Amino acid sequence: MIYAVVPVKSLETAKSRLAPALSPGQRAGLVEQLLARVLHAVAGSDAIAGMAVVSPDPRALAIAAAAGAVPLAQAGGGLNEALEQARAWALAGGADTLLVLLGDLPLLQSADIAAMAEIARDPVRGGPVVVVAPDRHRRGTNALLLSPPGTLPFHFGYDSYARHTQDALAGGAELMIYQSLGTGFDLDTPGDLADLPPPGPPIPAGPA
Repeated sequence: MIYAVVPVKSLETAKSRLAPALSPGQRAGLVEQLLARVLHAVAGSDAIAGMAVVSPDPRALAIAAAAGAVPLAQAGGGLNEALEQARAWALAGGADTLLVLLGDLPLLQSADIAAMAEIARDPVRGGPVVVVAPDRHRRGTNALLLSPPGTLPFHFGYDSYARHTQDALAGGAELMIYQSLGTGFDLDTPGDLADLPPPGPPIPAGPA
């Protein structure tokens, strides 16, 4: 069974690098829209047995519940600590595979989730499998599939693509790189907003 988890920061502080282009209210609204889209893509893939959102933000958890995802109130710590909490949830539910998706992927498609799941189901060597989906700059990790869920530690943050791939190879896992527009394009900077191909998420209204 594949379980998917989406980590989300506090909406009040999320996407701070978009501050030159969007007000705090607009940034919070954008994060809500992106999260809803990611969860919709996951639910539409028919490849996931369960999905959860781990976040300290009550609004993000409410969006998760409305989309049929399990809301996991983040117990503390940063992104990687939150994902360890989500990994424990998946293992307790009987997951044999864990898919981590960041919540800022405006072009993510259900087909992307289904493709990554298919890779996990058809390993070449039959051992642990790691599927890494880098961002378009090949610096960050936008999606990470681990089969089994404990195959490697989380290294989300600076230069996470290199750290995840190096760790997978060092541990003897079967490493696959998945690249698509849907998994590669994330929204972090005003330049990303300018580069967003249509149709992208509308810029949400919000207080200045």
